[in-house]
Amino acid sequence: MERAGADLILPCAICIAVLVYLSFAPALFNDGDTSWHLAAGRWMIEAGSIPRVDPFSFTHAGQPWTAHEWLAELLMAGAFRLGSWGGLSLLFATSAAATLWIVALQARRLALPSSASAALILALFIVLAPFIVARPHVLAWPLLALWAILMLRAREAGRSPPLSAALLMLLWANLHGSFLFGLLMILPFALEALVADRARMPTIIGWGAFFILSLVAAIATPHGIDGLRFPLAVSRMESLPLIMEWRATDLTESVGFALVLAGMAAFALYRRLRIPPVRLLFLGLLLLMAFAHVRHQALLGIIGSLLLIEPLAQSFGAKTAGGNGRPLPRSVALVIAGSVLLVWAVRLPIDLSPGDSGSNPRTAIAHIPAALRNVPVLNGYGFGGPLILDGIRPFIDGRADLYGDAHMFEHQRIISGDRQAFERALQQWGIGWTILPPDSRLAARLDREPGWRRIHADRWAVIHVADVPAAAGSGSGASPIS
Repeated sequence: MERAGADLILPCAICIAVLVYLSFAPALFNDGDTSWHLAAGRWMIEAGSIPRVDPFSFTHAGQPWTAHEWLAELLMAGAFRLGSWGGLSLLFATSAAATLWIVALQARRLALPSSASAALILALFIVLAPFIVARPHVLAWPLLALWAILMLRAREAGRSPPLSAALLMLLWANLHGSFLFGLLMILPFALEALVADRARMPTIIGWGAFFILSLVAAIATPHGIDGLRFPLAVSRMESLPLIMEWRATDLTESVGFALVLAGMAAFALYRRLRIPPVRLLFLGLLLLMAFAHVRHQALLGIIGSLLLIEPLAQSFGAKTAGGNGRPLPRSVALVIAGSVLLVWAVRLPIDLSPGDSGSNPRTAIAHIPAALRNVPVLNGYGFGGPLILDGIRPFIDGRADLYGDAHMFEHQRIISGDRQAFERALQQWGIGWTILPPDSRLAARLDREPGWRRIHADRWAVIHVADVPAAAGSGSGASPIS
């Protein structure tokens, strides 16, 4: 590798190591939502259209459903068709590694020393690692990083972002709901420009035009204005705290995040980093969001690392305010491309299907008798996706937006062992069997309940069957929980 690219050796090695690790990491599939996203993509390929109503559950079949991540789901289904679980692994491993590489290139551009750049990338990976699962948000991360860099470079040049860059929003809005935050991200940089520039009107026109064009691009989805409203509607759901990623951050459970946060704060104080006021306020907002909801730790990690690169570089003596503009050496580009192709070539032929986990009870699902597959089931929340992928209609799955607060809370009451809630489910839906986590209170009660028998149990799931399934709307059949 030529000397001009020596400062990229460490960051490059880290990104390639992350790609290799994630390509073979079973934890990539430790999320039940992976399965229904994959099933949705498969449905779209077969139907040749985007679903407008729920095609999967039996409780909400035919009700309106906004498939707002349709493009990500098509990519997932396409990767799976090309390379099964290996293809899916590579899609998400490459996206996560690309996010780190984008940050590394920005660090090099602003003359951050190689060792500091490597430390920053490692810290970012520690923050992102708990969220690296095969779900659409990971595919949106590179776009989030590129979008932030667009804002930063526009400020470096003392102008608004090029209007053509708004096309990035068109891709983002069809991949994942985080595009809405991308729109809002324009505002702090526009405010910073307005404060710094003397020519106020050109600044307002330039940034305003970019915001409007980005907004138009965000609406250019199959869902139109409803796609723009969708993330806001989801964020207002009262049942969100039932979902782990929407709960407030507990630092005792997010140890990696806590260590990185403490380390960065200590280093910033030690090096006396000079962060512009508007960006400091923006970081504060991101920090509040990360503490309000676990899932926003990734937002803070990606955007925060990019905001801190320039102050960090200046603390190490970098003299350029706007970046050195060094092109990526050809030898580095060849090493990266060759490494990525080698990882793909090695991983694709290897059959490493995801094993059993708390959100993917594959063995239990394989033990479901054929006679039960069309009988209404009461399932654990995280099991809905794997049931859908296996062709079984669930009571509930990870699409909280489809089911709404009332159904989410009712399901929580049922699996918590509430006698009346379970009786209502029997009467309304004619539940004939259950598949639940072994530690579920309802599963423990069904072991003692006359009219129910356990037919399978393992570390991840337990299946009970009613001796006489209730007819929907009748109230007859299995006895209610006592």
